[in-house]
Amino acid sequence: MKKYIIGGLKVAVSAAILTYLFYQASHDESFATLREQPKQWGLLLGALVVFLTTICSNMVRWYLLVRALELPFALRDAFRLGFLGYLFNFFTVGIVGGDLIKAVFIAHQQPGRRTEAVATVAVDRIVGMYALFLVASAAFLLSGLQPANVRDPTVLAAIQRICQVTIILSAVGTIGIGLLLVPGFTTWPLWDLLVGLPRVGKIFGRLIGAVRMYRKRIGVLAITLLMSLTTHAMAAVGIYLIAIGLPGEEPSLATHFVIVPISMVAGVLPLPGGLGAFEYALDLLYRGVSTVAVAQSQGFVIALAYRVITILIAMIGVVYYLTSRREVAELIKEAQAGDEAPLE
Repeated sequence: MKKYIIGGLKVAVSAAILTYLFYQASHDESFATLREQPKQWGLLLGALVVFLTTICSNMVRWYLLVRALELPFALRDAFRLGFLGYLFNFFTVGIVGGDLIKAVFIAHQQPGRRTEAVATVAVDRIVGMYALFLVASAAFLLSGLQPANVRDPTVLAAIQRICQVTIILSAVGTIGIGLLLVPGFTTWPLWDLLVGLPRVGKIFGRLIGAVRMYRKRIGVLAITLLMSLTTHAMAAVGIYLIAIGLPGEEPSLATHFVIVPISMVAGVLPLPGGLGAFEYALDLLYRGVSTVAVAQSQGFVIALAYRVITILIAMIGVVYYLTSRREVAELIKEAQAGDEAPLE
């Protein structure tokens, strides 16, 4: 019952954020004009192709991480579990997340090496998040994020401070990853103390175990990190295609390389599919980097178009679900018990 209440609260938070954004947009005089003007459907279709490619690339990344541990795992299973996980991020009201579904599924496929199987999901998430921070930091350092004649210089200043924090976090993450790969570092007695902590100890144990497994597979980690950097860069391009495919003005592509990864980080918040968090972040960031020529609600409209694209892609997971409903139902029940959660 508690999990259902928490799931319902997450949905309520997402709904509240979206309601606020819709209310805000309804008071923007340019919003109606933006909605009524013609769209460039070819560019919007291009954005769909870009995002589908990035999602498929993420599934290949996870496949490589699994195979690096010499676990028997087919690429078709990576796609099946990947699309199911993507579907469950949206349509389980936050009770069972996509990572948890993937972890339970692959653990059942590897009964003799469940720990290693679950660790691949955790490492996949870490690599993806680290790459997000790197892309945003590099784009900010290269561009400086100093557009002229912005609507709200105060918001722009706040965004610049967020970018500076992102750079610091990227540097800390780089140092931390470097230390974890040093031989002997993960065998310190300190880690045993952390593993014994209530609630979070299990998480530390799995993450440290994953690091120990991958320390001798630096080449695979480097390849998957490069793939992540590429997919996050493609995501920025995809949002930019949406922006130019919709009517109205938009910030430059270089600016999108800064604001899109930051918005994606917000979308990782534990809401159903990040619904509401990503929309709010992109709306706020757009207001901070846009000139007065850009509609105030342009960022929200772009976020909505992106959300439609992600939901269309998630529908691929419906096909996989319908072909294995009994298996999925059994594993959802186990996932709700929380026994295999890699990140919770």
